[in-house]
Amino acid sequence: MKPPFTFRRILYSFPIILYPFLVNLTEFLAKTEPNLQKVILAFAESAKQIDSEIRTHSTDKAGTKNEFGEEQLALDVAADKIIFAELEKSGVVATAASEEQSEEKALNPDGEFSTACDPLDGSSLVDVNLAVGTIFGIWKSKKLIGETGRGLVAAGYAVYGPRTTFIIAIDSAPAEFTLQENGEWKLTIEKMEIGEGKMFSPGNLRACAENKEYLALLDFWAENGYQLRYSGGMVPDIHQILVKGKGIFSYPGSESCPAKLRLVYECAPLAYLVEHAGGASSDLEKSILDQEIQSLEQRTVVALGSQEEVERFEKFLTV
Repeated sequence: MKPPFTFRRILYSFPIILYPFLVNLTEFLAKTEPNLQKVILAFAESAKQIDSEIRTHSTDKAGTKNEFGEEQLALDVAADKIIFAELEKSGVVATAASEEQSEEKALNPDGEFSTACDPLDGSSLVDVNLAVGTIFGIWKSKKLIGETGRGLVAAGYAVYGPRTTFIIAIDSAPAEFTLQENGEWKLTIEKMEIGEGKMFSPGNLRACAENKEYLALLDFWAENGYQLRYSGGMVPDIHQILVKGKGIFSYPGSESCPAKLRLVYECAPLAYLVEHAGGASSDLEKSILDQEIQSLEQRTVVALGSQEEVERFEKFLTV
């Protein structure tokens, strides 16, 4: 079943000439708690600056590694600095964590929120000019350790592609905003919903050499006429599911190719968005939102998408 196409959703599919008449992000957030607005707008402002960096910055390696031992691009470092500067400027964030750093960083002792982000997810795709993104989650707490995705009060991401878009969910279905030439974010999809449909984005295919259950699921998708839609970037792949209103993103593991996606920076915030769009998430035992954050490096098997497809993922991989 495809998600309903309301009049407003149809309106937002018209050319960019209509955008000036649509709601902007500040207006959309008018009824949101003021301090939460500040955190969301800090990420939205960061996305504008990161967008500019991507279009003008070198794609060279920074010559450094993040705290998890992964080589950094100069863009990774730049995006990280931009986000922390904006969060600190907001004055309401107590602690923040980033995939580019090893520990939570104290920002404001009087702050009431903690945040986690992947400043530039898929940065290795920038040099070949594929879409990349920024992922973030916001908790109303002073720390992340011990929290779960159920404690999120908002989550979102930005996509840097042919258009730059900003997606946010605040205890409701995600909404999409598109960056305009004047720097405004204009509402382009009011309510993103996930129904059922044959589309799959399979990550970690190397695991199929050992994980025969995953290989069987891939065979099922291929034999039953599913569309393959995989970019190599988690953000654009999840965005496609939300925009098209169907499909599944999967990332299981095997002994030699374990799951590498991190709970706090990537999986929990995106699971929050997908579940609020009417979809589901799974780590093969439970919803991703029910995993407790025990460390910032915590990794997980993950499936995100429509309810039927996530159930199918669990059925195939837990036989």
